Amino acid sequence: MKREVGLMAALLTGSWTSEASAGTGHVDVASPRSSVLAAASQKQAIEKSKVPTEKGAQVNATAQPVRAAPSTQDDLVVTGHRQRGSVVGNIRPERTFRSADIRAFGVDNVEALLGAVASQTASNRGRGDDAPVTLLNGRRVANFSEIARIPAEAIERMEILPEEVALKYGYRADQKVVNIVTLERYRSLIARAALSVPTRGDRSEGQADADFLIIRGDSRVGLGATYGRSSRLLERDRGVRQAPGMSDAGRFRTLLPSTERLSLNGVVGSQMTKDVSATVNGRYEENRSTSLLGLSGSTPLKRKDDRSTFHLGTTVNGAVGAWRWNVLANYDRAANDTLTLPALPSGEHQETRSTDTAGTADLVLSGPVTSLAAGPLFASVRAGVRLRDYEAHSHTGSSATSTALDRNEAGLQLNLDAPLLGTAAQSSPIGRLGANANVAVSALSDTSAVWTFGTGLNWSPIRAIGIIVSATSEQGAATLEQLGAPALFTPNVRTFDIGRGEVVDITQVTGGNPLLRNDERHVLRIGTIVRPLSRTDLTFSFDYVDAHIDRPISEFPVVTPALEAAFPDRFTRAPDGRLQRIDARPVNFASSQQRQLRSGINLTKPLGKTPPGMEDGMIRIPADQTAQMTRNPNGTFTFTPQPGSAFARNLSTASSRLFISLYHNWTLKDVALLRPGLPALDLLDGGQLDLAGRRRHEIELQAGAYKHGLGARLSAKWQSATQIGGATSQADRLSVADLTTVDLNLFANLTDGIGGIQLPRWLRGTRLSLDVKNFLDTHPVVRDRSGDTPLSYQSAYLDPLGRSVTFSLRRSL
Repeated sequence: MKREVGLMAALLTGSWTSEASAGTGHVDVASPRSSVLAAASQKQAIEKSKVPTEKGAQVNATAQPVRAAPSTQDDLVVTGHRQRGSVVGNIRPERTFRSADIRAFGVDNVEALLGAVASQTASNRGRGDDAPVTLLNGRRVANFSEIARIPAEAIERMEILPEEVALKYGYRADQKVVNIVTLERYRSLIARAALSVPTRGDRSEGQADADFLIIRGDSRVGLGATYGRSSRLLERDRGVRQAPGMSDAGRFRTLLPSTERLSLNGVVGSQMTKDVSATVNGRYEENRSTSLLGLSGSTPLKRKDDRSTFHLGTTVNGAVGAWRWNVLANYDRAANDTLTLPALPSGEHQETRSTDTAGTADLVLSGPVTSLAAGPLFASVRAGVRLRDYEAHSHTGSSATSTALDRNEAGLQLNLDAPLLGTAAQSSPIGRLGANANVAVSALSDTSAVWTFGTGLNWSPIRAIGIIVSATSEQGAATLEQLGAPALFTPNVRTFDIGRGEVVDITQVTGGNPLLRNDERHVLRIGTIVRPLSRTDLTFSFDYVDAHIDRPISEFPVVTPALEAAFPDRFTRAPDGRLQRIDARPVNFASSQQRQLRSGINLTKPLGKTPPGMEDGMIRIPADQTAQMTRNPNGTFTFTPQPGSAFARNLSTASSRLFISLYHNWTLKDVALLRPGLPALDLLDGGQLDLAGRRRHEIELQAGAYKHGLGARLSAKWQSATQIGGATSQADRLSVADLTTVDLNLFANLTDGIGGIQLPRWLRGTRLSLDVKNFLDTHPVVRDRSGDTPLSYQSAYLDPLGRSVTFSLRRSL
C-alpha cells in the first residue's frame, strides 16, 4: 500500500540529519507543522500539511486510512509540489541549495554560508563589492543582522536569483538576490569557540559565539553574542626590510593591529493576525584596535580606534487579496573615535570623532494590476524617506575643526513586469517572454534629485534556458562620509614614488571632500542560464556587462606620474623633489568604462547513483519501518532504518554530496579618464588606480564532498599577471606576477558519525572544523624593471598573515 504523508522527507530536500551507514543510522526529518503526526499507521489519517521536497515544491497532502494489504513490504511514500517562501514574480532562481547541499559546506550560519558561495552571488553591476540583497521566506528584512546568525541547520533551502528580482522588492538592480527559507519549526542553543594562528606564528586570534533560536512558523525569537580578540603583528615579526638608517623601525610599526570585538544581537518576530506578521531586530557592536605607526624622532607613534554601532529595525509584512505589502523602518547610529599619540613633534596628540545617525522608513506594495493576454501585469511600488545627520570633529594640538552635515531624502520607485508571450497553460512558438520597466527618483535636501531608469527583457525559449537583457541609467550622490569626514593625518605611511623610483615615508591625509559631484552610471547586461539536464543540478551561466560612468567618485589612489599630472595640488614635495605628503581625500574622475564577461559552471550531486525510490523528490519509506519515526524536541522527526538494511545504505548515499563551482571573470576593457584633455588610463596595460592593479583574468574554483559525517571543501583563486604604475612609459612599470591562492576546510559532523561508525549520543550536535587559509602560503610578487621588489610592495605588506590555521568547536546544547 502507499500513503502520501505530510512531513518533510529526508533525502534530496536535505532537511534531515543522516546517520545512515552500511550498518545502521537514522534520519532527522523536519516537521513543517506541529500537527504532523510522529508516525503513520494503517488506521490513522495524516493531517494536512505543507512540506518541502526536492523540486522546490510544497506538499498539501492528506493521507486516508486504507485497508491493509497482505504484503509486509508495502511502502510509505512522500511526494510534493511547489514550496512555500518563494519570491514574487516568475524569474527562476539561478541556483537552489537544499539542506543537504548546505550541510556539505560545513558552515555555521547564514553569514558564513553567504561567504562560502560568494563567487556565485557576486555581481559585476554594482558600485563595488556590495553584498547581495537578502530575503527571508520571500520577504524583505530590515537589516542583514536580522538573519545573519540563523544556524545552517534551520535553513530549508537557499535560492540565488538575478539582479532584476531586486526591483520587485524596491531595491536597485545592481545586486544579486538571496532568498533564505527556514524550517517552519526549529529550536537550538549553539555555542562555538575558534582559535586562529598563522603557521609563521607571532599572532593569534580567538572568538567565542553563543546563539539561541526558536522558529514557529512566522514567529521566532533569536539571541546571539560574539566576543573576539587578536594580538598585533609587527613588521619585525615578518622580517620587513626597512629604509636605510631605519633598521630598528620594525619594532614600532604594526602590519596588523591588536583588536577586540563585542557584538550582541536579538530578534523577535510574531504572527500578529492571519495575514500580518512583524519582526523587531536590535544589534550593538563595539570594535577597538591599537596600532603602531613608527617613530616621531625617538618617540613611538600609537593610534587607537574605537568604533561602536547600534541598530534597531522592524519589518511588518501583510497581504490584502493578491497584493503583498511590507513596511520597513530602521534607526542606526555609528560613533568613531580615533586618537593618535603623539601626532606632532611637540608631543601634542590628534583626535578625530564622528557620529553618523540615520533613520529610514519604506513602504513596498506589490501585486497584479490587470490581466494581459499572456498573464497578469505585475507592479511593485516603493515609497520611502531617509533622515541622516553626520557630525565630525578634529583636534590637532591647539587647532580644532568641526563639520556638521545633514541629508533628508524622499524616494519613489515604480517597477512593472509584463508577460508578453507564453503562459502556464499555453506556450508560444518562441517560448516565454516578459518585459520590465522601472523608474526611481530620490529628492535630496543637500544636492539635486537623482534619477534611475531601467528596462529589460526576460526570455525563456525552452525551460532549460533563461536569458535576461537589461539596461539601466542611474545617478548617485556622494555619501556624507565622502563629503564631510574629518581630516585625519597619518604619519609614516610607506609609499613607492614610481616617478622617482624610491620608497618614502610620507604623511597621508584622509577625510571628506565637500566639492564632490553626483556620478551617473549607464549599464547594459546580457545574462544567460542554461540547465541542460532535467534530473541533474548542473547549470552554465554567462554574464556580459558594459558599464560607463560619468564623474565616478574614487578614493585618491597611489602615486603615479599620470595622477600627479591630473591632480598636482594633491602632492607636496620638498625642494629636492622628495615626496612629503599626499592628500588622499576622494575625488571625481572625468569618466570610466568597464566591460566584463563572467562565465560559470555549477554541479551538485550525491556521491553515487540516486537509490531507487528516491528520485523526483519522492522518498519511499518501507511500511514495516514507519514505526521507527520518533519526534524530537526541536520539531524534527528521527527515522532510524533497520541496521544493515538496504534502506540504511541508500540513505548514506542519498545524504552525501559532491559539488563543483568554477567561474571565469574576463575583463575585456577597463579604462579611466582622470581629467578632460588628458590621455585615458588603460588599467589593464600599466594604468594604476589602486595598490594591486587590475587583472584581466580571474578564475575561482570551489569543490567539496560530504559523506558519513566527514566533509572537505577546497576554494582556489587564480589571478593573471599584470603591470602597474606606468601608463605611458614601460620603464616606470612594475610587474605583478600571477597569483594562485588555495583555502581548505575540513570538518566532521559527529551527529552523523565518523565514516559510518556511530558515536556516543553525548557527541551528537558537535562539529569539529579545521580551516587553512592560503594553504600553499603563496604571496603577491611585485618587481621593478631591475627585478627588485620596492620596499612598499614587500609580500608582508600585501599579505601579512600568509598561511593561517583555524580550529573551531561547535556544539548544539
